[in-house]
Amino acid sequence: MISQAINLEPLYPGATLCEKIRKVSAEGFKEVEFWGWDQLDLEEVRRTCEETGAKIRAFSGTKEWSLCDVTHRTEYMDWVQKSIEAAKKLDCDTLILFPNHFTSNGCADFRKQYSQDAMIANVAATLTMLVPILEEHHMTVLLEPLANKGTDAGMSVTDTSQGAAIVRAVGSSHVQLLCDVFHMQMMHGNLLNNLLTNLDIVHYIHIADAPDRHEPGTGEINLDYLAEQIQNSEFEGTVCMEYFPAAETEKGMPAVKDFLKNLNKGL
Repeated sequence: MISQAINLEPLYPGATLCEKIRKVSAEGFKEVEFWGWDQLDLEEVRRTCEETGAKIRAFSGTKEWSLCDVTHRTEYMDWVQKSIEAAKKLDCDTLILFPNHFTSNGCADFRKQYSQDAMIANVAATLTMLVPILEEHHMTVLLEPLANKGTDAGMSVTDTSQGAAIVRAVGSSHVQLLCDVFHMQMMHGNLLNNLLTNLDIVHYIHIADAPDRHEPGTGEINLDYLAEQIQNSEFEGTVCMEYFPAAETEKGMPAVKDFLKNLNKGL
């Protein structure tokens, strides 16, 4: 069975995270995702989840340091451990890790410090060092390759094949690959083949149309076809809607629900 989740952050501008949980729960979503945790009242979030029946599916374990930078590896790993403790309070077992952290000016850029190969090796090495911690706490981390466009030109892991090679090199079920079809389309396309050839390490998919990262049906990706093929494949995991509404959040919900209906058609 494919589970369905939705990222709260871009939805319902001006609402608090807990208000967003209540709103998407009323729309029928029972698994949610968000980005940073350290500015939240975790007890309030936990309580809201209990009241609505919502589950925190995943959130970001990246903040001020980067996987690709060994200079601050100790600080990076300390932050992941703090994120694990936060996850436990929310009954969540999955963290999303970005190759580079983000600043107010885009992603942190380490191209003057490291070669591309060195950054890839740094990501793999730090993930490998995290494995014993993840095993101890029964946690999974998802490496998410991201597009290196505009102010994010310094992103170190941008290609699905790069991410897959890193995850396979680590060789632990506690380290998996997150495939974000928006970022994949912006970087290399060939979405279905990249997904289906990596099902052994991909159990989490982000969905948004391209090039504007809005709801299904607003861009160039045939997401209905993609949903059908994912549903007919051996994929077992979570499909999470991570998109920026083209207008008011409520107006885009029918398109999101139609996509998810196609995803689990016949199941």
